[in-house]
Amino acid sequence: MQGMGSTRPPIGAAPLVLAIAVLVVGCGGGDDGAGRTSTSAKATSGGDAVTIPDYTYGPAAITVPKGTTVTFTNRDSTPHTATSKESGLFQSGSLGTGKSGQVVLDESGTFAYYCLFHPFMKGTVTVE
Repeated sequence: MQGMGSTRPPIGAAPLVLAIAVLVVGCGGGDDGAGRTSTSAKATSGGDAVTIPDYTYGPAAITVPKGTTVTFTNRDSTPHTATSKESGLFQSGSLGTGKSGQVVLDESGTFAYYCLFHPFMKGTVTVE
């Protein structure tokens, strides 16, 4: 029974409170200390793909030949990006749920990337 002076939020506020709690938990810190290891893949053709499920890049590390077009596809419920930590090297743009972005990698080297919206999300691409 709800009486005067109750600190209980109105019923309409419950979804908002839940959404904020999910975002806070989902955007927690990078290394969770669980000993998780990154997966990696080597491209065998002229293109490669990285999917984005559950606030992660899959695979987290890829190796591709120079000139490869890499497609990033968001399979998560929130927007994400794949943004090179090296300024201007590549940027997928904002990818909504089910959307893809492509980048062409013409420079050799190993490049770290992350999500602009969720900086704890990290990946690496090695261009040979």
